[in-house]
Amino acid sequence: MKTLSEFIKNNKNLIDLMKKCSYHYDNENLNLHHLEGDVWTHTLMAYINTVKYKCSTYVKWAVLLHDIGRIYTRTENISKKRVSFGDFEGASIFTSIDILNKTKLTHDEKIKVLKIISYQYTIIDHVKYKKPSHETLLNKFKYEEDILHELSNYVKCDLLGRKIDKSRIHFYNKESIEHFIGYTKNIQKNIKETKEKKNTLNILVGPPCSKKSTWVKKYNNEAIIINRDSSVEEIGKKYNKNSYDEAYNYMLKNPNIKIEVDALEKKIKYQAINSKNIDVIIDNPNLSSKNRKTWINIFKNTHTISVVVFLSSFNELQKCSEERKKKINKSISKKGLINKFKLFNYPLLNEGIDNISYK
Repeated sequence: MKTLSEFIKNNKNLIDLMKKCSYHYDNENLNLHHLEGDVWTHTLMAYINTVKYKCSTYVKWAVLLHDIGRIYTRTENISKKRVSFGDFEGASIFTSIDILNKTKLTHDEKIKVLKIISYQYTIIDHVKYKKPSHETLLNKFKYEEDILHELSNYVKCDLLGRKIDKSRIHFYNKESIEHFIGYTKNIQKNIKETKEKKNTLNILVGPPCSKKSTWVKKYNNEAIIINRDSSVEEIGKKYNKNSYDEAYNYMLKNPNIKIEVDALEKKIKYQAINSKNIDVIIDNPNLSSKNRKTWINIFKNTHTISVVVFLSSFNELQKCSEERKKKINKSISKKGLINKFKLFNYPLLNEGIDNISYK
């Protein structure tokens, strides 16, 4: 219980919020998959399973941290009298970073914890509903099959760490879970062979204020930089808007300004696509695999695809936004950050990525 004790000692305020975060709408309208009641109770029940099943330390941390994002994404539907949490995993990830940085976990172990949090429901849905299919699942984690075994151990602890209504018990077949764990023990890992190209496409992945643009300034090789915010600012200056927030708000109120911004961004994109022997940097959030795939498909035949993931914590992002507001009048609200987190899918090599690094 050493990991649990460490978590409780250092995160009392967070635990209080988890205790208050109910899965139920009210005492009459219950979540039949979580009759235990609140996020903290479920977390404890799942953690006990990590001890029972002798899971790795980073699976234990993943279990402790997997649901903390729910405290930020919980919403109540009054007409349906039900609670929903949406895509809370990204909020869990960026809230977890400060906590993980205080542990003795290695860099690689921290990344494994974050990957488990990001893809927990991919495996849960496979076990419970057979969606995604077995084939789709294997293809998704091609080149990173090793994480599947730890994910499967995590899912076992999670699914068996709750109180379930009898009407839903058929979704929690222990034999199916054990079968999947057994399968992942012996899964063959594919090795990604990449052919280095002369130039590189750097796709920066991270929410606003995660220091992506700071990294760009240090990347001193005359790369073409595609950045939506820069286009907003440049068009804004034409209309005497001297900060990003001013330019952005002006664009929201004037559809024609958005057309100008889109045209400028398209022009830079066209220049990048048609330039030879030059690196390209996509300095946008690129949080979803869909966003990244758009750029990968354009440059995969001409550039090495490199993804740089910026893992600033939720607290750091909020502090950065406050400081940036004072300095250059560019900010994002707490709610805005949470909405960005909801878009986050942890980058995987099978997206067409040649290498992934972290900042």
